[in-house]
Amino acid sequence: MNFRKLSIAVLFLTTSGAVIYAQDTKKDSIKNEKKIEGVVIKGSTKKGTEANLINFQKKSVEVIERVGSVQLAKQGVGDAATAVTKATGTIKQEGSGQIFVRGLGDRYNSTTLNGLLIPSDDPENRNIDLSIFKTSMIEYISLDKIYNPKMLGDFGGASISIVSKEFTGKPYFKIGLGSSINLQTFDNNNFKVQDGAPGFFGFKETKFNKGNPYQAYPFTSKWNFKNADNPFNTDVNIEGGASFGKFSIFAYAGFENSYEYSKGQEGFYFADNTPNKKFDVERSKYKTNTTALVNLGYRFNANNKINFTSNFIHSSDQTAKIFTGYSYDVDKNVIINRGDNKITSTWINQLFGTHKLGDTWNADWAVGYNMLNSKRPDRLQNTIDASTMQLITGSAINNHRYFDELKDNTVLGHAYLSKTLDKFKITVGYDGQYKDRKFDNTTIGMNFSLSPQVDPNNIDGFINAGNNSLFSYQTFQPSSKLFQPFYFNVKQNIQSGLANVDINLSDKFIVQVGGRFDYIDMQLKWFDSVLQNGKKNKQYNKFLPALNAKYSLSDKQNLRLSVSKTYTLPQAKELSPIAYYDVTTNVYGNQDLSPSDNYNADLKWELFPKSGELISVAAFGKYIKNPIARTTYASSAPSDMTYFNLSDYGYIVGAEVEVRKDIYSWSNSKIYTFINGTYMHSEQKFKSEDQIAKENHGKRVVFTNPKADLQGAADFIANVNLGYNYKWSNNLNSLDFVVVYSHIGKNLYSVGTTEIGNFYETARDLLDLNLNFTLDKIGIGISAKNLLNPHSKIEQENKTQTLINRDYTMGRQVGLSLSYKF
Repeated sequence: MNFRKLSIAVLFLTTSGAVIYAQDTKKDSIKNEKKIEGVVIKGSTKKGTEANLINFQKKSVEVIERVGSVQLAKQGVGDAATAVTKATGTIKQEGSGQIFVRGLGDRYNSTTLNGLLIPSDDPENRNIDLSIFKTSMIEYISLDKIYNPKMLGDFGGASISIVSKEFTGKPYFKIGLGSSINLQTFDNNNFKVQDGAPGFFGFKETKFNKGNPYQAYPFTSKWNFKNADNPFNTDVNIEGGASFGKFSIFAYAGFENSYEYSKGQEGFYFADNTPNKKFDVERSKYKTNTTALVNLGYRFNANNKINFTSNFIHSSDQTAKIFTGYSYDVDKNVIINRGDNKITSTWINQLFGTHKLGDTWNADWAVGYNMLNSKRPDRLQNTIDASTMQLITGSAINNHRYFDELKDNTVLGHAYLSKTLDKFKITVGYDGQYKDRKFDNTTIGMNFSLSPQVDPNNIDGFINAGNNSLFSYQTFQPSSKLFQPFYFNVKQNIQSGLANVDINLSDKFIVQVGGRFDYIDMQLKWFDSVLQNGKKNKQYNKFLPALNAKYSLSDKQNLRLSVSKTYTLPQAKELSPIAYYDVTTNVYGNQDLSPSDNYNADLKWELFPKSGELISVAAFGKYIKNPIARTTYASSAPSDMTYFNLSDYGYIVGAEVEVRKDIYSWSNSKIYTFINGTYMHSEQKFKSEDQIAKENHGKRVVFTNPKADLQGAADFIANVNLGYNYKWSNNLNSLDFVVVYSHIGKNLYSVGTTEIGNFYETARDLLDLNLNFTLDKIGIGISAKNLLNPHSKIEQENKTQTLINRDYTMGRQVGLSLSYKF
């Protein structure tokens, strides 16, 4: 029996159906195995098991890190965002939903499903909110922190690749039910929801009437908040799979919601520590997620297979905030009612295939079409004088409704062809994507002919259709274009060619040398109340070399080295100089931004004591030319913000340690652990005031300090998981009890300017407990999450005093889930 061919066949079964980066490297480490007879290989073909994921990591030329569905289930992880934070060197920034990997945030990362890029649901961000992807439909998540030419060249921190489940094994149908309560929410009688919000299931959409606003009342929903009934979290889902000859199907559908109530603080301070804004805040947040996924596979024969994946996700996020405190803008103590809500529909469609063409040729291809529609269909704000209970009438923005819509349509695909020779494997490929992204927004501000007294809990008592003659409306447009929205459009075309050569220098030493060439064309148009119509075209040519090398010190040890060059593009919203207004900040785009160039280096040692176990130590460094960041700048409003290439360069150096190990086993029981930790040091030295003004049409920034950390680079991050597993009745029944602890160190949130201090997210510690029973076909899960309930706090560190910019607790949560598998 040819061991080489048998090994390839088994490995193909464990990885087929998923278009994943570095896929073609799977034969490299077994290329020179000797022929042996009489070998019988038994093992699971479930790609999400720890043993399979670690085995793939061991054999790959590139450095990869994966978190599988089996581990996530034990940890009680329900969504992809939380799943990613279990990987080494990764944090989720509170309040923004952004993922930071090795200290680099949203702009430096990319998110793919089965190897194809997926769009962001927020005009402010590059990446989609990963919390809308449920782990029940995920086989594993790959976190590629090392670059290779098959990956997008717009890379700095990591490529986060979600691999959807594909059916294997026996046909099944599974139904799941779950509920949980937030202990600081469920018995609170003040949980508020907005009348115009998307409703319980998250599909309701409010629109405004576009008639003449001086004659007709434009709003179709109330200004008043209303109380929510029974704020208990629910989760209902079904999934199943079957095969019919060469055809297989996996399908998942689910709905879940969550309630979160908290009291906190928000503020912004001048350099002398006096407040620009200082508020006590009551916050009610309600979220929904409706998801459906189908994955179809057809295997023509042992060498050829195609898959089709269609994933529809509808999510909503509704927040009602009541601010009480001082506002410098009106020099008064005020009450601000702020309702914000967003609904997003994402439809991802993918067709991809893998083919073995003879003994030495392999081909992989994929095409995709993504459609996204995200709306804030009715954001509202009222501002009331806390002393007289009169509406503040000095500016139309103090009392307004806001409506926006983001549409994103993307066509993309790739094709790779590889040839295996005696000592070489040559891979050539093509990547292409065309994106059409449109965003528009309309603000309807209110002017009053008087300053009426109102009840903060009954704004509709005054602002209603019957009193329409007392109001006038301002959309910040001339009367001839009253309801013409402000907008930005971007058409982005990226065409890429790549080549890789894997060289087997010996049985133990493999070197991969490759490069990628990206042509980027971006065409932008915008319309703004200040700059009016504008457009700008940007083209870039980027050549990106990469080297990955693996030396096998023994059958159980690897030493790896990787060096590469990549880039980071400004995002469309950052380049389009339109304004986005919030309670505490106003954010503008900057058409003068330039891409950053990134230089990356990694050195890693790995030990695989036995199947499913791993010990590794890594050192890494990143040097970034012209890093991009958001900060305040000199303007009439101290909270105005925009984006700049703040520094000539910045760097991050760090070390990572990871341990996945069985501690002790006896009879049918074992105690195991999964530990990782990351230490980082980063620095950027800011450009001079004159240099920034010269590069940005006169916009000036005076930095409080000449240098600072890179945004999001925590000094220390750690995850510790301690688990107990017990199996009985021929392994049909099992118990898993897992204690999950995480530490997230202090990290820079925003750079301070004009003598105002930097903003830092303070360190926090998280603790979860998860108990899972599998009783033949019945699953029972008991969870207790966020038991330490730390303060999610951002501090403004002025020269003489540290002040609170934002401070909330999320609340402890306990839950129960049940499932039955037919």
